[in-house]
Amino acid sequence: MNDPVPRRKHPSEEEHTHLAIKVEHCEASVETRIEPGIYQPQYAWDLDDDSPLYRTTIQLTFSGVATYPERRAGEAYELTIYGSNSDLRRNEAMVKDVQARNEHGSPKFRTYRGKQIPIYNPPSGMGLIDKVRGEPRWTAWLPVSRLFTSDALALVNSGRSLFLAIHERRSKRARWIQGLSLQTIDPAEE
Repeated sequence: MNDPVPRRKHPSEEEHTHLAIKVEHCEASVETRIEPGIYQPQYAWDLDDDSPLYRTTIQLTFSGVATYPERRAGEAYELTIYGSNSDLRRNEAMVKDVQARNEHGSPKFRTYRGKQIPIYNPPSGMGLIDKVRGEPRWTAWLPVSRLFTSDALALVNSGRSLFLAIHERRSKRARWIQGLSLQTIDPAEE
């Protein structure tokens, strides 16, 4: 008699993981230039009259090793944060920008405990975390405000040990960054 094939368990739709990464190395760069879209109009599809003429970017790349959770401890991470004044619409987005709209463009609401509350279409995340195939290594790229990158650079220059705390949300096969903190206290000990 043949044994029945065991059923595969389907992973839940979403899984949240809080990662703690000890930063071992950081690289930094700052750049300024005239907005290239004004010289090459074929690439200026997202420029408008209020776009900055001078593009300034700060890029920090953190390399480190996960210390938490245990199942990911020892795996290498490389996270690049990129702050630019050219992406003001994304960095200055408001909650009202993700409120669901009906076919007439009016905000949608639902009733909850007798009150009308807004319905939102939240973004999937702030950036993606990708596993490097065949290696215990992960990479991520995250656009943030220039203020965040400047503050992060100040922490890098403090001379203290640094840790990244990443709130990761896995949805189907994608891993999204829901939140990020650069700190001097190990998040695994909090």
